[in-house]
Amino acid sequence: MVPEDNSPQNGKNNILNTAVDLTVKLGTLLLIIFLTFKILMPFVSVLLWAMIIAIILAPVYDWIGKPLGKRKKLAAIVIGLFGLAFLLVPSYWLVDSIVVGLRELGESMNDGNIDLPAPSESIADLPLIGDWLYTKWMEIHNDLNESLRKYLPQLKGFGEKVLNSLAGTGLGILQFSLSIIIASVLLTYSDEVIKSSDRLFIKLAGNKGLEYAEIAEKTVKNVATGILGVAVIQTVLFGAGMIFSNLPLAGFWILITLIIAIIQIPMMVVTIPLIIWAIATKEPLPAILWSVYYLVVGAVDNILKPLLMGAGASVPMLVIFLGALGGFITYGFLGLFFGAIVVSLGYKLYLAWLETD
Repeated sequence: MVPEDNSPQNGKNNILNTAVDLTVKLGTLLLIIFLTFKILMPFVSVLLWAMIIAIILAPVYDWIGKPLGKRKKLAAIVIGLFGLAFLLVPSYWLVDSIVVGLRELGESMNDGNIDLPAPSESIADLPLIGDWLYTKWMEIHNDLNESLRKYLPQLKGFGEKVLNSLAGTGLGILQFSLSIIIASVLLTYSDEVIKSSDRLFIKLAGNKGLEYAEIAEKTVKNVATGILGVAVIQTVLFGAGMIFSNLPLAGFWILITLIIAIIQIPMMVVTIPLIIWAIATKEPLPAILWSVYYLVVGAVDNILKPLLMGAGASVPMLVIFLGALGGFITYGFLGLFFGAIVVSLGYKLYLAWLETD
């Protein structure tokens, strides 16, 4: 039997071997995490949107899945196809109408056939900007070519931004299409995904894990309905008015309206120009009716957001809204959701800290 070597030198060697072994293991783990993140980096936004879409569509998936029995894949395929149709059909119409409208505008400018109607006298009676707007409008009406030449640098810059936005919109539509397909796959394995996410939150937060997981899920749904849902509703209502009132380049203005609604700019930015256009181009009665319609549509978000964003949430609506708005400013569209989730969880952690002795 070989006696144990309990000498100090042997103890130092054991500590050194343990340290080296631990360093190698941690280094290997960090390297794997880094490489995994690096490899998946191009797909991070697509995967995150897929997770958000899956959470939003989960109630629809359950509703469709009931009559289909245990055929989860069929229910997921149905949702995926409807989701793609809901995204691609309006997107194709919007982009096509914008391209066609810009082409017709360019051809009219080249042929010299474009003519801006004279402003109505009522434009000058508008408060604050009436006189200035009437003067500028009349100046452009009297000599359109000279006015275009005068503002050519600004128009060129605006045109470049429009083309860049169209290119970005096409890429965004492609990414969202891929996200919808991945979301339908996630819904197929929804039970496993829910169990895995619950276990992750329990690992991170212990007994409070399930509560925080529920907060994250409800926050995503509330932001989706309160911000994106209201933005889509307002855009559809504004868009219907633009189309039926024969607004030129309606597709382009509908896209601008959607962006303004999503990024939470006050809808008066859209409402006021539409009212001015209606007063300037319509007869008195239609102008009044369209003005009232646009005012009502512009105020819809003030009613719907408080109802939808705080529905069923244990976090105040103001906290969710500030998180969504700050997240958007910092991280873009994805920040709408992650800003709201992070601030909501931070709020709950703050309350938990206050309750502890």
